[in-house]
Amino acid sequence: MLWYGAFSRANRSSAEKNHHQDAWESSSIIMQSPESLPAPLTRREFFVQCALAGAGLAVLQEQEPKATRQSALALAKNKDRAEALDAALSLLGAIDFEGKDVYLKANFNSPDPFPATTHPETLAGVVRHLRQRNCARVILVERSGMGRTRDVWRKLGVPDLAKRLDLSLVALDEIPSETWRHEELNNSHWKRGVEVPNLLNAETCVVQICNLKTHRFGGHFSASLKNSLGFIAKYSSQPPRYNYMTELHSSPDQRSMIAEVNQIYAPHLVVMDAIQAFVNGGPERGDMAYPEMIAASQDRVAIDAAGVAVLRLHGAGPPLSRGTVFDQEQLKRAAELELGAKSVQEIQFLTSDDPGRRLAAQITASLETASKDKKP
Repeated sequence: MLWYGAFSRANRSSAEKNHHQDAWESSSIIMQSPESLPAPLTRREFFVQCALAGAGLAVLQEQEPKATRQSALALAKNKDRAEALDAALSLLGAIDFEGKDVYLKANFNSPDPFPATTHPETLAGVVRHLRQRNCARVILVERSGMGRTRDVWRKLGVPDLAKRLDLSLVALDEIPSETWRHEELNNSHWKRGVEVPNLLNAETCVVQICNLKTHRFGGHFSASLKNSLGFIAKYSSQPPRYNYMTELHSSPDQRSMIAEVNQIYAPHLVVMDAIQAFVNGGPERGDMAYPEMIAASQDRVAIDAAGVAVLRLHGAGPPLSRGTVFDQEQLKRAAELELGAKSVQEIQFLTSDDPGRRLAAQITASLETASKDKKP
């Protein structure tokens, strides 16, 4: 069973819940006294009034535009990573992790330091936040793309960090073949679907930590949507041997395929560490920029769109600079699949200070602006 989107009832953002609560508290219930009630209607009058009321309701439904759903996106601009992370998570508000096992998908695709991979301080800060929310176990899950996961972790010092943080480690390229399942991904560009671990389903509590970088191997950018590829198998679990990543990287539809993988699950929380970012090259090395930003949201499309806007603001060139941000194929396909925000109007930026507000204004302007270079 596929999970088609990030807006399940169980995963509504705290901002949306607060919105509904505020609307309820501000509404008025007027109770009339018996003396003020009108005289009873005759049967004929009753049916006439019902017909008029129905017609009026139809007119109102045509005239009143539907309210735009907004996804909360917390932004903190601060070169101090710990302060920025705490500020962003505080702005986003409480998310229910009480008693839940949390599967933490960081970014350990290669044995290279941040921003190629997750910064250890960010990993520690997110784990601390989850423990403050009284989660149960925290399990770090990964399938590296540039080397064996266990070797990548070892070169980056992850096993020692995991011991200090009391994390369980699951290297997906080591789990038994019977613990994988096939997902067809109907109406996708994947020729044979994909394989995902049984631990990942609609009920799994997933927290994602992504970085922000350009991607020179066809993804154009790498953030939350792209990070989800570390959940799926590189090779088929059953013969004949099939390389899903070869299919992905040789396909002209690679960026749509990235988005389509995200149908499999919905994250409870996404944290983007963009204290530094690659604005050219990537994903394991590239030209560095210093956005000094941490973002947090439950909407992976909104957070990726903001990330692309930041890359453009810091000089990322074609193809990332072409058209509008939401014209980017990863985001466009994700919006078609209703995985998250489809426009800047569907994003609510949460900030706490002037640097954050200025950054939000710059991102908003970038999201609303098309580049002069219109070539696809």
